[in-house]
Amino acid sequence: MNKPDEPLNQKLAQHYKERKARTTLTSVQQKALLKKATHTKPKKLGFTLQLTSLACALGVFAFIVFDNNDGFNHAPKIVLNTIDIHDYSFIKTHEINQAGSYASSITEQKHALDSQLANDLRRHQQRHIEYGTLVKVDNDWYIASCNDEVLVQIKHSLLSDLKGKHAVESGLNTGDILAMAHNGKGQIIALKHAGAGVRQCGA
Repeated sequence: MNKPDEPLNQKLAQHYKERKARTTLTSVQQKALLKKATHTKPKKLGFTLQLTSLACALGVFAFIVFDNNDGFNHAPKIVLNTIDIHDYSFIKTHEINQAGSYASSITEQKHALDSQLANDLRRHQQRHIEYGTLVKVDNDWYIASCNDEVLVQIKHSLLSDLKGKHAVESGLNTGDILAMAHNGKGQIIALKHAGAGVRQCGA
């Protein structure tokens, strides 16, 4: 380096230091800028995460509230060893009978039977003619009622009594739609074809 270049180098160095001082951030400014840069984006992301978390929490809360009150979440009636058989309308019994065979039966509770009997008696007293399909004939007759999901069994003793009174129409066959006439007490007093107007139940 020449001596004449020294003043130029000094001027350049001086100019560089001045420019650097004007454009370079202090450590405090750098930290502030870095802090601002790192917290700007997460602020938006944080707000979005908060809203998402709130929506999820509300969804879970609504599910818990409505799931417990909608009738689908049934708790068993048996708690520990306490049981009240009167809470149940039907009792299914499974056992090995005296002959050594597996047997099962369904017993309906008396209070349910009493209310059902009262309703059935009221219905039978109001009904004069009941229609049904003759589904089976042996000693007894089995008629599937059109009015209810009921299978009516007419024992041989009643059939004989009705036939003796000429209250059973001749020529009745399995598959025929029958009209069963009832008296005011709900007792069957006659059996005959339903007629041409009734070809099937519900017609």
